[in-house]
This record gives sequence, structure tokens and C-alpha cells, in this order.
Amino acid sequence: MTTWKGAVPGADTQFMAKRQAILREAASSFNRKGYHGTSLTDIAQTLGVSKAALYTYVKSKDELLAFCHEAAMDAADESLQRARAAGGTALKQFCGTMLNYLRVIMSKESCYVVLLEEHALTPEAIAQLLARRDRFEGELRGLVAAGIIDGSIAPCNPKMAVFSALGAINWVQKWYVAGGGWTGDQVAVSLMELLERMLSSSPASALSVDPSLLPPLAQPAPGA
Repeated sequence: MTTWKGAVPGADTQFMAKRQAILREAASSFNRKGYHGTSLTDIAQTLGVSKAALYTYVKSKDELLAFCHEAAMDAADESLQRARAAGGTALKQFCGTMLNYLRVIMSKESCYVVLLEEHALTPEAIAQLLARRDRFEGELRGLVAAGIIDGSIAPCNPKMAVFSALGAINWVQKWYVAGGGWTGDQVAVSLMELLERMLSSSPASALSVDPSLLPPLAQPAPGA
């Protein structure tokens, strides 16, 4: 039975909203200060709650980090599916995946953690994360290989191309500051212009010089 005719969120909705707030703050702190430089006390203080209150939603700091990594891989998988559904050349699908992924991890709702802290996880969690990451990277290498065949991507080593692209993307959270001169979408588009030019068999002769002049993207960010 719906209480208050839906005017007041139910217990499950409130629980998920609060846990999401914890994950966002944890991800932000992990990205700024690293896993070992972040404590549950820090996160609780920033959120204005007691440390004990956090344990209602997460069991430990390890679990927080695991949830953040899972969110990143969920975003990666969803981004790939969206790009494949949109179709086009393999280059278009590759760049679409990267653009979708960037927009998610740079959004205000992001719980994304730079994938450099995975070794702070338990062995079981690391194994699960690496398996998902390897599958995603394998799909991307497949797109690069397909792009070489369809002529949209210049002949190259797919593994090197994917590692280079993901390295650039994963590092964004280390230097991007929301509320600065560039929006997340503007950074995403500018970075994708660079990556597309790197891979394209017919690269653009010029790129956006000032990201702040780029218009807003029409479509909503994935997962919005």
C-alpha cells in the first residue's frame, strides 16, 4: 500500500538516496585524498551525520570503495551498450562509449573512483573488478580492431589504443574541478575530440580551442 499517496518517499527510496549520498562523498574523498587518506569519520563529518549512522548503509570503508568501483563499471557497461545501439562505424561506437562514460563519471551524481585504488579491496573484490574491467577493455579492443577493418580507424595496436584512451579518461577525476571554467560536458567533448583525432583514419584538421565555448550537449547524460 502506498503511504501519503506517494508524497513522501518510502523507506526503501530514502535508504537508497542516503546511501547514494554516502557513495558520492566517499568517491569524492577517495579521488582527492586516496583510499588510505580517507576515513569514515571524514565522510560522516562532511555529510553532517555520525560515524555510527554510516553503518546503517555500509559495512566498512572497503565496502564503500567496492560500491564505487562497481558504479564505475556499471557506467562503463551501460555506455558501451548505448553506443552499440546507436550504431555507425566502429570509431563512432568507440568514441560514443567513451563520451557516454565520461559524462556519467563527471556528473553531479557520480560515485566514480579513479581505477587506481583497486588494490585496497579484498582479494575477492579485486578479482571481480578485474574480471569486469578486462571484459570492458576487451570489448573496446574489439571495436578498435573492427574500426581498422571498416576503415574508420587508422591501423594501430588495439591494446595500446585502448590503454591510452582509458588512461586519459580515468585521470580526468584527478584534475577536473566542477564549477570552474569548463562544464563536465565541455571537458568530455574536448577530450573525445582529441581521442577521435588520435584514432581516426581521416583526422580532423582542427579541434576546439576553447572548451568553454562549446554548446551544451542536447541529450541527457547516460543514467540521468
